Amino acid sequence: MSLNETPTAVQQHVYHQDGSSGTVGDTKAEFILGDSEVERQEASGRVPEQPPRRYWLRGLVLIFVPSIVTAYYGVIWVHLLHKNPMDEAVKYRTYSGSLIYYSWFIIGVFCLSWSKFGLVGAEASMLCSHFWGAQNLVALLMHSNGTWSSPSGWINALVRREFHRLWCLLAFLSLLPFIALPLSGLVFEITDGYVKTPDAPIVIGRNSTTFNLRYDEISRHGEKDVTNPALSAWLVGSSPAIPGLGVIFSGESVDRSNHSVFSKLPNTLPLNDSISDLFLAPQANRPVSGTAWGLRFKYECSTVRSVSEFTILNQRPASSVIDFPNSSMDDFSPVLELRTPSGDMITVACKSLINRNVQAYVETGKTAPLESSFEKDPLDAIDKYKGNHPGFDAELVFEYAAWQLRMNGLYDDYLLPFNTSVGNAIEGMGSPFQPTDDGRFAVNRTFFTTAGDLSGLSNENVTIRDVSDLLRLPGHWVNGSSDGRMLYVAPPIGVRCVAASDVGTAELDGVTSTFRNFQRVSPDFDKYFQGSLRFGRTAEAILQDQFHQHYISGGLPQVTVGETEDSRRHEVFIDSESLLRSVNLAYALDASNLMYGLSSTYRDEWVEQGLTSSRAGRVLSVASLIPGSGVGYFVLALFCVWAALSATLGLVYGFRKRPADKLDGYSMLRIGADMAPELIENRDFMSGMPYQDSGTMAAMPCNASRQNSVRQV
Repeated sequence: MSLNETPTAVQQHVYHQDGSSGTVGDTKAEFILGDSEVERQEASGRVPEQPPRRYWLRGLVLIFVPSIVTAYYGVIWVHLLHKNPMDEAVKYRTYSGSLIYYSWFIIGVFCLSWSKFGLVGAEASMLCSHFWGAQNLVALLMHSNGTWSSPSGWINALVRREFHRLWCLLAFLSLLPFIALPLSGLVFEITDGYVKTPDAPIVIGRNSTTFNLRYDEISRHGEKDVTNPALSAWLVGSSPAIPGLGVIFSGESVDRSNHSVFSKLPNTLPLNDSISDLFLAPQANRPVSGTAWGLRFKYECSTVRSVSEFTILNQRPASSVIDFPNSSMDDFSPVLELRTPSGDMITVACKSLINRNVQAYVETGKTAPLESSFEKDPLDAIDKYKGNHPGFDAELVFEYAAWQLRMNGLYDDYLLPFNTSVGNAIEGMGSPFQPTDDGRFAVNRTFFTTAGDLSGLSNENVTIRDVSDLLRLPGHWVNGSSDGRMLYVAPPIGVRCVAASDVGTAELDGVTSTFRNFQRVSPDFDKYFQGSLRFGRTAEAILQDQFHQHYISGGLPQVTVGETEDSRRHEVFIDSESLLRSVNLAYALDASNLMYGLSSTYRDEWVEQGLTSSRAGRVLSVASLIPGSGVGYFVLALFCVWAALSATLGLVYGFRKRPADKLDGYSMLRIGADMAPELIENRDFMSGMPYQDSGTMAAMPCNASRQNSVRQV
């Protein structure tokens, strides 16, 4: 350089270095970019380069930190939440969720920084490799500021369409936790709930000592005796209430999310669907866990669509009349009892109320009581919990069918609106009445055919041809009278129920509100008390021979005043769904009364040592914004890919010898010093043009192994 020349900025910088030391040691850049290699050569007047060495910390961070973060998330999502789901209505856990929840998001604050800390070490080693090295100066400069680790760098690369092999890999690895961490907030959350404590709770309900200490056994004809609390509640349509917190435990095979009765507290016994395995335990005012004595039961009721679904009532034509309590023929609504070939019992009755525009013919069938005869009360003590009672596998079947009749009084009731729809009717069941040519109805004697001789069942001078003569079907139904005549016979509707029960101990899981390991333990029985009828028998006694009461217990519109003060009329028939609800209500009240008592005077409390209580606290819960487990496993997949790729890069490149710990500003300065002669002559570089827009810089191979002499002035 001549003394008259004005030095450029780069030359001034070189001059400053030369002037300060007398000679300049050009420490050549050791990063091999593209096909270049690191050369180590001592030249005259040059300081020898430092040899590459291993850096351990960043490699260890890259291997272990993503794996630990992924494992922690996996434990939270898979083990604590997904495989151990919480009853969202109860919100009870055996541990507090505060520490786990907040620690996760503290980890999230540092996670991206830890990821970048490890990746920049692998980046420095990978840039020295033949495959991953930058092919030109622009590719190298894209690594200089870690642009692959932030959204601004990603957006800039997309806008300028600059993509390079190593940069894309590092950007992908940075993007994974950047997406996964915010999404984890949609996977789980913290909410108010209950946390387990070791204290024994105070509970309410019956136990093995008090279960049979009662006098509320229902009589054979329940409508004449309302001392049973379940019957009293059913007659007014009162739903059973579970005391305390109101948790009904279900079997582990029951999916509680499919049943709305478990969606809030207190839980309710099902009235519109069936649940295959339930357990009523003593109740506390907070969630409990442990072992308790209680009632295990089920009742599965459904509407009947075909006569083939019946297993008892379809045997009526082959059954024999074995009991005719109204043999004087004076009762307005006589009841007959028949025994089926299989030994079960059928009851047939005409349900008629004076001055009503809806009457009915009703049939019920039920499993015969064990070891009973029909000379005894069918509700014999053998069907009580005395120790020799059947277990949960012994099912009780109850079937109900009704034919509804619309009657026309003397006050032109047929002119008033009436809904004749009955919902799901039973196909193939036949009808007790058939229309005649004159527009009236006659008894269908073929329908009432039964087995056995009926002639000796009446003490009056009446010819008994079939069951219809024994029933003495009210004449005004067919022929008309002061109460009107028959206008319409609705198709039959019916319900079939299967019930089972047992008493004993079970392990209660307060987290999921389920029970397991049921062990039969019979309650004490005191001969001075009537004891408890086996579950289902009280419901059968409530429902047997009933009809008009289904309007109330089924939730239908009540009877209204007719054209005269003493007449009452219905505006609809009882439909199949309302009948199902009414039958389910009888079973629900039966179960609730057995375990808790429906009377307000029964409030027996004690400390249950087999259970543990809980306290109010904060618990982990599956986030409700996006239902299902898809988001949780998607986030886990992102973390797993991130951890696997990070560990691979850490093992392969993290511990290789490299010229520097990372590609920082000092490393770029050394590379720039080596390329100074070419950069000085590059118009784009000297003009300050962004390197991404410079075609000449993009075409410039960045070979850091070149030996450039440094000018001295």
